[in-house]
Amino acid sequence: MGSKQRDVWKHGKYIDLWSIVHFLSGALLASFFFYLGLDLFWSSTFTLVILLGWEFFESVLGILETTSNVVVDIIIGLVGFLLFARFHYFESWAFDWRNFISLLLLTLALSGWGFVDFLKRGYR
Repeated sequence: MGSKQRDVWKHGKYIDLWSIVHFLSGALLASFFFYLGLDLFWSSTFTLVILLGWEFFESVLGILETTSNVVVDIIIGLVGFLLFARFHYFESWAFDWRNFISLLLLTLALSGWGFVDFLKRGYR
C-alpha cells in the first residue's frame, strides 16, 4: 500500500474538520462576551454578526464553499456559543482565564494546522 495522506482539511458539503474550529470559536465568543459583562442578547447578537462576517471575509478571500457548508458553519458556531452561554449565563460558570486561554490555543492550533494545509494543498 502507498503512503497516501488523508485530506482531513478538505471542505465537506455540510461538516468538515473546520466545523470544530467554528464550534470552538462560538464557545470562545460566549466566554469573552460574558467576561466583558455583556448580557445574553448583545452577546448573541455580536456573535452572530462575527460569524456572518467571517463567512463573508472568507468569500472575499476567494474561499468559496457550498451554501450548505456556510450555513452549517454558522449554525455550529452558534451551537458552541449557546452551549457556553448556557454554562456562563444560566449555570453560573465563572470566567476562568486558564480555560479561556486553553480553548483559544486549541482553536489557534487547529486553525494554524488547517491554514498550513491550505498553503500546501490549496483550497479544496
